[in-house]
Amino acid sequence: MKKIKLTVFLALMLAAMAFVQGCALLLLGGAAAGAAYGTVKYVNNTLDVTHEVSLDKAWTAANAALKELQMPVTASTKDGATGRLEALNAKNQPVVIQTIRKTDTVTEIQITVGTFESAANQTEAQQIYDHMKARF
Repeated sequence: MKKIKLTVFLALMLAAMAFVQGCALLLLGGAAAGAAYGTVKYVNNTLDVTHEVSLDKAWTAANAALKELQMPVTASTKDGATGRLEALNAKNQPVVIQTIRKTDTVTEIQITVGTFESAANQTEAQQIYDHMKARF
């Protein structure tokens, strides 16, 4: 009986230690994620970046970038939490820019060019983002 109690006690202690260590790793991971603002990733034909910029400033930059790149806006919606711009590029492909408010000073930006993933679409999404970023 003593052996079973000891085994259960040790199992609970190991579980508790794993939980505590997991929390520490989660906290460290959260700090690392905060330091990674501005890191661009490209997944499923969408450029995705979280940037230290307000939603309004990102929205203004997105509109200006599309205008500068001569991509006519075909649809535009914005509220206090998100914004969505739809446009057409020179190849008549759809371009979608979404801005998502994370905090007052942090916004996620998603840029999709075309329907299918390609190096050309990725390059154009990066070009749009570069034009936006120059206005932050």
